[in-house]
Amino acid sequence: MKASSIYYLILVILSVLTITPSEILHAEEDKDLEVVYLDLIGCEVCDRIKDHGVINGLKEQGVNVIIYDVRKDPLISDQYAFAYGIRGGRAAPIIFAGDVYFRGADDIIEAFENGDIQYHAQYPLRDLDDYQPRDFTFLTGLIFVMITGLLDGINPCAIAMLLMFISMIGFTKNAKVMLVVSISYISAIFITYLAIGIGFLTILGLSQTAFGNISIILYSFFALLTFFLAVITFYDFIVTRKQRYDKVKNQLPGYIRKLNERIMTRFTKILEEKQNKRKAFLWFILIPAFIGVLVGITEAACTGQVYIAVLASLEASMTTGLNAIKMFYLIVFNIMFIFPLLIIAFIAIKTQSTVGVANFIRENMPKIKLATSVFFFFMAIYFVLMILGIELIRFEFTL
Repeated sequence: MKASSIYYLILVILSVLTITPSEILHAEEDKDLEVVYLDLIGCEVCDRIKDHGVINGLKEQGVNVIIYDVRKDPLISDQYAFAYGIRGGRAAPIIFAGDVYFRGADDIIEAFENGDIQYHAQYPLRDLDDYQPRDFTFLTGLIFVMITGLLDGINPCAIAMLLMFISMIGFTKNAKVMLVVSISYISAIFITYLAIGIGFLTILGLSQTAFGNISIILYSFFALLTFFLAVITFYDFIVTRKQRYDKVKNQLPGYIRKLNERIMTRFTKILEEKQNKRKAFLWFILIPAFIGVLVGITEAACTGQVYIAVLASLEASMTTGLNAIKMFYLIVFNIMFIFPLLIIAFIAIKTQSTVGVANFIRENMPKIKLATSVFFFFMAIYFVLMILGIELIRFEFTL
């Protein structure tokens, strides 16, 4: 072989070895270049990728970048995570290209700079048709809502107000009348709490629409709030174990308790006056309902802490705005919230005494405080992970 032929052969080999994946792509302009990017608005790691110019750089190189927000588009995000066998959820940022994926800022930036993303973009993405919705997501969300609703229902604040009310309607020994009055009172609390939940979720949804995605700010606020509540509730667990009930921090403020007592005293006197008049049965419904609404609003400062944390988690893991699924969860939560109140009212009326129930609650208060503290710690961790794009609980139907 001539020296010139050997020389040209060496040049050809060197040129092939030095061709970058991106140059191969430009040489194959007939192929569609496409990647899917899972983003999370407000995520610092995601912002780092954008600031580095990865997304714009891919677009400038002719790559079609399809962007989904893991919170606004949870189902499609789940589909890609399932198709690519990603464990640990759909935490952003992730880029799917061809048959591979790149996760995290460091891996994505490195893959962009060395051309790996551009190279794999020429190959088709994995098929999503085999995606099987994880049916347990709705079930786990439902169980979570039921447990937290029950936990909130055994809150000493709510039970104390109920026992105070039942003790004040002792002017009648008619068990049926007392039952009607108690059910009217508890039903009013149910409706009031449901309205509070709807209002809170509506405000969160409107804030997202009006000010853009402020999820990170909200999640940071709720993370700090639930952590603070966890700490003071754990303190309450310690002092109640020592039976130092005067040291309890997380309880209804004294002036609100006195206000509720005055409300109950005033209107139960009216109820007593109306008991022998015509349409007395109607008064037995209307007056307790009115008291229930007022007490429900005022005691929300104490009982609403668990409720607000659950509502915030609903808004965090589902699409923005009030929908049928959120309404279903709200109703379930509030049913579980009033369930202990119904049981306690029945027992108190049956025994014609509130002393036994009050003693039982006092004896078990440390357990209630500990369970509530653990819940708040869990929610603090939950919101921190939501800031990072990692979701522990999923509530939506996956159809």
